Amino acid sequence: MMRKEHEPAARALLVIGHPGHELRILGWVARTKPLVCVLTDGSGSDEIPRTEQTRAVLAETGARIGPVFGDMTDRQIYQHMLSQDGAPFEALCERLAQLIVEQRVEIVVSDAVEGYNPTHDLCEVLTRAAVEIANTRQMHQTQHYIIPLMGDPSSLGDDMDGEQIQIVLEADQFKHKMDAIRAYATKAGAVLQQEVEDTFRTYGEAAFSCEHLFATAAGEPHWERRFGGKQPHYEVYGEKQVAAGRYQFVIRFRQHVLPLANGLRKHHAKAMADANGGEPCVS
Repeated sequence: MMRKEHEPAARALLVIGHPGHELRILGWVARTKPLVCVLTDGSGSDEIPRTEQTRAVLAETGARIGPVFGDMTDRQIYQHMLSQDGAPFEALCERLAQLIVEQRVEIVVSDAVEGYNPTHDLCEVLTRAAVEIANTRQMHQTQHYIIPLMGDPSSLGDDMDGEQIQIVLEADQFKHKMDAIRAYATKAGAVLQQEVEDTFRTYGEAAFSCEHLFATAAGEPHWERRFGGKQPHYEVYGEKQVAAGRYQFVIRFRQHVLPLANGLRKHHAKAMADANGGEPCVS
């Protein structure tokens, strides 16, 4: 794997599934000052949005708020997944692709497929398609990188063996990042607080002093390699919630997320055909 120190891109875009994900790469955000888009308002089951917390974090770094910022609730995005309603995601993909072209974005960073939360997984799927569509409509090639959110901050498993950008934080930057994460989690509530502390306990706080961005590879993605042969966490959790009578349905990767990914790839293929004057693109 080739590694390189971060060189601030002139034009960058960060696309995340939930408010708060920006904290995982707060050093990169502060250095790059990207345009930031957030798919959901982070309201979760308690229906309390977190968008204003993220606005405050981004304002402090000098990052800019994008045109997609908490447009959907978590309940809404889950319902679209369960009903296999791909239209809202195709429309969102087009908005992001157009944004990339209009802003002449050079690098896009997004959540990664990890099998922890279906919105995180969908975020990579959707952003990848948007970057691919944008690259058919512009002269330069926009690069797409992904970040681990729930596991080891320095790894996304055997599936990622390409270029990696590393951002090593100075001591004061690292302290600011850790303070910001804990302050955000405290305000967001007990569930996020527990996730944060569990993650620090598992990997050690020092692991978060270096931020890692992984380049996505061209071609057909091997999403399920990221799961390491395990069932996605959200399927296991969902089954327990259904058994307890709290949920009615389980969101599953193969049944709900993967078909949407395939639908977005077809949408991308159509965009490429349109760019080629209506002729199908043969690869």
